[in-house]
Amino acid sequence: MTRDELPDSLLVAKAKKGDWSAFEQLFWRYHEKVYTFVWHFLQSRELAEDVTQDTFIKAWESLHSLKSNDAFQAWLHQIARRLCLDALRKRAWETAVSEFTVPADQQTSEDGEGEIEPFLAGVESASSLDPEETVIDNERKRAVHEAIAQLSPPLREVVVLHYLEGLSVDEVAKILGIPVGTVLSRLARAREALRRTLARYLDEIEEGVSK
Repeated sequence: MTRDELPDSLLVAKAKKGDWSAFEQLFWRYHEKVYTFVWHFLQSRELAEDVTQDTFIKAWESLHSLKSNDAFQAWLHQIARRLCLDALRKRAWETAVSEFTVPADQQTSEDGEGEIEPFLAGVESASSLDPEETVIDNERKRAVHEAIAQLSPPLREVVVLHYLEGLSVDEVAKILGIPVGTVLSRLARAREALRRTLARYLDEIEEGVSK
């Protein structure tokens, strides 16, 4: 079995003994997932890069505090989430001090029909080779990411973790430290908000491309 095939628990056990290469493997295994989560949380590429880097530094420094080696992924996301909240608090304070105003609550479009799950589940998937379908697919992805950015942080994080990172509801609940029922409730509210925001916009995209 190669190092790439080793389960998290074994890599964590090695890393706890000072094996930097084992932790490096964990870094490459989860770097993209953590960055995706952080970017959707903070909506800033530069800040997301810094927080993602800080997440792994913090994880390496406090790895000994991880009680269950099997829980590395959830624990890593918990660190990332705390750092995101710290970054948001800092940004809010700096904004208040500089007297810049933060945009009011995001507005959603009129109610629309249609399911949002296929767009969320496939937002990172490869596009069709057909040029017209590729244009539509890219516009859909952009629309979904913009709609996710309009969600409140509690709704945004469950969407990113469950739909974009593919984590189960139980895993999301463990990461966020909330009951499974709360995760399900937030997912339902997020789906409804995304459905309203995207329904008319996606219709306009497809109509514009077809003309």
